[in-house]
Amino acid sequence: MADNRALYEDALNKGHSFSWDQRWEEAIAEFEKAIKEIPNAPAPYAGLGMAYFELNKLDKALHNYKLAARYSRGDLIYLRQVADVQERLGRLSEAGQTYLAIGEIHLRKNQIEDALDNWQRAVRVEPGLLGAHQRLASVYQKRGATRNAIREYLAIARILQGQGDIDKALKTCQVALKLDPRNPDILTAIELIQRGDEAFDDDDEEFTTETRKESSLSETVKQIADVLEEQTAEWRAAQANEEDENSNPVEDARRLALEQLAEEIFDDADDDSAFEDLGNGMTKLERDALVSQALSFQKTGKTAEAISCYESAVQSGLESTAARFNLGLLYQDSLRFDDAIKQFTITLQDENYRLGSHFALGESYRAKGQMNKAVEHFITVLKIVDLGTVDHSQADRLIELYENLSETLLSAGEPERATGFANALVDFLTSKGWEDKVKEARTRLDALSGGQTMILADVLEAGSQKVLEALYLSNEYMRRELYNSAAEEAYLAIKLSPHYLPAHIQLAELLALQGLRENASQKFSIVGDLYRARGDMGGAITVYEKSLQANTLDLGTRSRLIALLKQHGEIDRALEHYAAMGDAYYQLAQVDKARDTYAEALKLAPRGSANKNWKARFLRLTGDIYVQRFEWKRALAIFTELYREDPQDERITMTLIDLFYKMNQAGDALKVLDQYLVQLARSGRGNKVIGILEDMVAQRPGDSGIVHRLARLFIQQKRIGDTIRILDGLADAQVEQGQTAQAKTTISQILKLNPPNAAKYKQLLSQL
Repeated sequence: MADNRALYEDALNKGHSFSWDQRWEEAIAEFEKAIKEIPNAPAPYAGLGMAYFELNKLDKALHNYKLAARYSRGDLIYLRQVADVQERLGRLSEAGQTYLAIGEIHLRKNQIEDALDNWQRAVRVEPGLLGAHQRLASVYQKRGATRNAIREYLAIARILQGQGDIDKALKTCQVALKLDPRNPDILTAIELIQRGDEAFDDDDEEFTTETRKESSLSETVKQIADVLEEQTAEWRAAQANEEDENSNPVEDARRLALEQLAEEIFDDADDDSAFEDLGNGMTKLERDALVSQALSFQKTGKTAEAISCYESAVQSGLESTAARFNLGLLYQDSLRFDDAIKQFTITLQDENYRLGSHFALGESYRAKGQMNKAVEHFITVLKIVDLGTVDHSQADRLIELYENLSETLLSAGEPERATGFANALVDFLTSKGWEDKVKEARTRLDALSGGQTMILADVLEAGSQKVLEALYLSNEYMRRELYNSAAEEAYLAIKLSPHYLPAHIQLAELLALQGLRENASQKFSIVGDLYRARGDMGGAITVYEKSLQANTLDLGTRSRLIALLKQHGEIDRALEHYAAMGDAYYQLAQVDKARDTYAEALKLAPRGSANKNWKARFLRLTGDIYVQRFEWKRALAIFTELYREDPQDERITMTLIDLFYKMNQAGDALKVLDQYLVQLARSGRGNKVIGILEDMVAQRPGDSGIVHRLARLFIQQKRIGDTIRILDGLADAQVEQGQTAQAKTTISQILKLNPPNAAKYKQLLSQL
């Protein structure tokens, strides 16, 4: 199997290489070799699909893409290719079913936007696909997109009517009618179905004007259809105009300003207030007339006249953000950028105009050649937009990333990079459907992030959409353990944008997965250094931690990470890494450095969380080192302090007792022992006492203090044999140590217990 895998990988790599050079016939030969080695792997079939597609052999392309989808268990990448080729071959019903299936997969992953997109494709290629219409109607209704939901319900009713299921068709129309009880389209559809005429859907090609002329519908129905078609055309034209107006944040704010000013002018007011002097020789009626004139001039392109009217209205005391925003736009059109900047600086205080004002300020400063200020405002625009795409929990990190980006672009001394960023941002936010592109970009970034927070600026910083596409493919290949293919895509991303750090992170992740942990750690560490140089400390921290996951013994990286965590106030995390660093030094047999690390951590410990008990943790680690190095005095000082902090900790207590004995302080040892045994009894854990004493007697059978304490407990429990055994051991130890008097006392105690071999003990006593 190992040989098969090697031959497979070699053939697959050659196939990809030939594909890259557009040598399709040679690529096909290599992919077929790979299939012979491992017949159920999806990648070679995908390669064949692409090669046959490029050779315009669409039937073969479809066959291989289907196999790739089957062996990958429904991978979305391959399913999309299947649907695309089916559509090109004119197999529209099959394509519709495939798009429907792709939508269902996205739905299970809670990727609603992608699901919607595929269901819309499904009904585009196969208008009679009931399941896709039902899914669309359900989602639109939940989202409050009433017009779209009604359109889908009417399409469902038409399909059901065509299938002869009139009752269900009418019930579907009733569901739609609940969304909009006066909707003429629904009422007409119900009327047509009840009369037995064919219901229609304006969006379907089969119901165009020409088709209707040739149909057998009555003249009345034709008239209704024409009216509805005309209304629909008007509505679509209005929607198209609205989309054009929404082409960027400034236009959005401009439309809002025009609407608000119109409302203010027609605001109901009694006659007295209309003619009331505003204190500057002008009445409210006169000022409203000025604003009305300004709006009229603005709409007809008479910029100078509009400016004059707005200026007069503002000088008369008009406090209107809408008027000032419009005035700023007119100043921009007249190339009076300083005047425009003054107005936009005021209007950005209003939340409704903040986004448009920052964008307009960016444009004004860019026109003046003040790129730094322009970039500052453009970054703010992107930050505001981006904050609307992420969870609240990510907001702080996202704001930090934009602050770092701002510092990098404004202080790195790279004017070309700042200019390129500004141009890319303006192109992005002035393109049609930019709001949908923002959502799409966020979905792609989240898929690439690997748990990190990425920002929309990454789309612009990458320099090309191809970079993100390459990283997305690399991620997919990596998920399927196709590491060579994943590496190719990662290298492509780096080649396209050498300074885009997420591409380098992707490559490091691949190295780690392939077992090249030291190489991965080194790569992560370099990327972390670059983040730190750019001022993105949060990014540096994240990547340094990835480096240490790959190589726990990289002490240089851990030291830099600790410094950053302390600088960021992440004290608990810093202390965790101090503990890991000490452990690494210990593993490397550099015990002195481990001890010094713990000493450094102890200085920081008071700033850590109280519930983490950092001081005790590092004191114990330091004390353990002293114990292992036989530095009893230093160890005793540390464990005495630990005992004061937590006298109930059994390990600390027993270690302290042992250290007292090692320092020939048996009295202190027994004092601590008695306190601990009493504590156990009072806390309902008296059953542990005998076990502790037995362990201690086993270690020190000649210590009379411990033996006598255990003997008393044995006697209380009438364990005479055990009592004689431990006293016998004590007597032997005393005899060996020349403690004759103590030995005689111990033997006398044994005789009082009436041992079975009393004669032996009496003889020993007489000898002593």
